[in-house]
Amino acid sequence: MSLIRHLRCINTHYFPDIYRRKAGIISYLYRYSMRKCLFLLCFLPLFANGQSSFNMTLLANEVIPNLPVRSGAKYNDVWGFKHPTNGTEVAIIGGIEAIFFYNVTSPANPVLIHTHPVTNLNGTTNGSLWRDFKTYQNYAYASADEGDSGLIVFDLSQVPTTVTKVYQSNQFWNRSHNIYIDTEHARLYAAGPNTQSSGIIILNLQTPAAPTLLRSLSLTSIGGGYVHDIHVRDTIAYCSHGSLHKLSMYSVNNVNNIFPIASIENYQEAGYNHSSWVNEDATFLVMVDETHGSDVKLVDIDTMEDISTDDITTFYSELLGASAPGSSIVHNPFILGDLVYLAYYHDGVQVYDISDPTNIERIAYLDTYPDNTDYFGYEGCWGVYPYLPSGIILASDQTYGLYVLELTQQSLDIDFLSFEAVRKDEDVQLNWSVADASFGNKFEIYRSADGGKSFQPIGKVKLEESEINYSFLDENVLPRQRYLYRIDFIELDGKHIASPIRTIIPSNTSSTIKVVNPATHALIVDILKPIENAEFRIFNLEGKEVWSKVMAEPKARIELNISTLIPGQYVLTTTWLGGAENMMIQKW
Repeated sequence: MSLIRHLRCINTHYFPDIYRRKAGIISYLYRYSMRKCLFLLCFLPLFANGQSSFNMTLLANEVIPNLPVRSGAKYNDVWGFKHPTNGTEVAIIGGIEAIFFYNVTSPANPVLIHTHPVTNLNGTTNGSLWRDFKTYQNYAYASADEGDSGLIVFDLSQVPTTVTKVYQSNQFWNRSHNIYIDTEHARLYAAGPNTQSSGIIILNLQTPAAPTLLRSLSLTSIGGGYVHDIHVRDTIAYCSHGSLHKLSMYSVNNVNNIFPIASIENYQEAGYNHSSWVNEDATFLVMVDETHGSDVKLVDIDTMEDISTDDITTFYSELLGASAPGSSIVHNPFILGDLVYLAYYHDGVQVYDISDPTNIERIAYLDTYPDNTDYFGYEGCWGVYPYLPSGIILASDQTYGLYVLELTQQSLDIDFLSFEAVRKDEDVQLNWSVADASFGNKFEIYRSADGGKSFQPIGKVKLEESEINYSFLDENVLPRQRYLYRIDFIELDGKHIASPIRTIIPSNTSSTIKVVNPATHALIVDILKPIENAEFRIFNLEGKEVWSKVMAEPKARIELNISTLIPGQYVLTTTWLGGAENMMIQKW
C-alpha cells in the first residue's frame, strides 16, 4: 500500500474529523508518492554523532535535569491519553523514582502537569528501571518491576489542571514487568508478576478505580511459563515467553478455562522473545526479540492453528550508528493501520510500511539517542506511542526523556539529499547537499541549545545556481553543551522549507566499560581506559547481588566467569577509583 493510501485510511478510519479538517495533506501525499523512490534512494543515514531523521519531524524534546540514574538510564516507558470531553492530550513517561504527566495538546510546547514520586507500600522511595503504563476510560494504571509499589491508579479526568492518585495496592502483586488493558472487556492483564512468576494475573476493571481479581494462573502446565510481555486482542492473549524463545497464544474468553491455541517457536534468529502487537484485523502480528542482531518478525496469523516458520517474514533496522551490520536491538513494536512503529534502543523510532509482506519498507525514522557510537548494551529508545488522535507520536529515550514527533508533512519542492553535523575540536561543521534548488534564494542556519524548544538563527549561506553541496562552520560552541541544528531553505517567495534536525552531543561523553552481549559462560568486558581497584558486581532484576569480583589493575579485555548464573537479564555495576558505570547484560 502506498503511503498516501495508508495515511488516508488511518485518518478516515481512526480520526474522521481530523481527516476532514486536514484535507490539504492530500496534495503533499500525492507529491510524496510521485517522488518517493528518488528520495528514499538519495537520503542515506548519517553518522558522526549527528541526530539523523527521515520523514519525521522533531516537535519537542523534554528532559528534566538532575534525575536519578539506574543502570545508566533516567527514563523508561511512555504512554498516551486523550481527555474525552476537553480534548487534552497527555504523555505519561516513567522515571527511575517518579512518573511524569505532560500536556502535549500543543505538541511543540509540552507542559509538565504533574510529577508523582513513586513510593513502596512502606513509604520508602520506589526506584525502578522498569515501569509500564496503560489507560482505560479516565484512568491511568502503572506498575513497576522493582520494589513493592504494586498497582497504582491515577484519575486523569481533571487534566490539564491536575492528576490524582486514587488507588495503590499490592493485593495482587508487589511488582510486575508489564501490564496490558483489554478495553473492550474491561480487563487488566499483568505479565511477570512476582506473585505468579510463571504466568499471568487478570483483573476486572468494571469499577476502574477499584480493580478486583478475576484469575491468577500459572501457564507452565499448559505449555507456557514466565510471561515477559502480553498483548490481548479479541479474547486471545499473545504472551512473549522471554528466554523460552517463543510466543504463545491462549484463549482467555472464559477466565476459568484458559487454554493454548498456538505457539511460535524454533523460528529464525530466535532470541529473548520480548513483546508483540497484533494488527486491527488480527491477520498478522509483529514480534520482537530483545537480542542484539535479531530481526523483527512479521507473522501471518490468519490461520492461527496452523502457523509455521513459512508464515514469518523478517526485517530489521538499517544501522544509524557506526558498527558492524547485524548488531542493532529492538525493544517494543506498535501497529497502527499498515505501519509498525518500533522502539529501537540505539536507532530510535523506526517506522515501517508492512502492508505488503514481500516488500516491507522503512518510511520514517528519528534517532533519539545520537550519543551512540556502537551497539553494546541497551541505551536509547525505550517506547513509542502512536495512537493520539492528533497524529503526533510520543517516544521515550532512557537518557533524553520525552520526544514529541510527527511524520513529516512539509513541502517536497526541495530534497535535502544529506545533512550532517560533526563536532571538530571547538567548532561544529555542517555539511548538506540538495537536489534542484533553482527556485530558491538562500539557506539560513538555526541552532538550539535547549533541546529543540527554540531555534536561533546563527548564519546564512548564499544559494549558488549550479551547486548542490554546501557547508557552514559554527565557531561559537561550548564543548559540554548539547546542540540541535536545522537548515532552512528560503524560496523566492520567502517560504521556509526545513531540513531534518541534527544533534551534536557534548564532546566529553565517552564510556570506559563495554561488554559483549549476550554472554554464555564468560562475560567479555573491554576496558577502554586504564582503571585501578575495579569492582564488578552483577545484580538480578530484583536488585539482589548475585556475583562479584575485584581486580586491582584489569587488563584491556577480561573474561568474567558467570557460568553459575541462570539465563536471563542482569545489571552489571562496575566501580573503580574515580568512576562508575552500569549496563544491562544478557546471559544465555
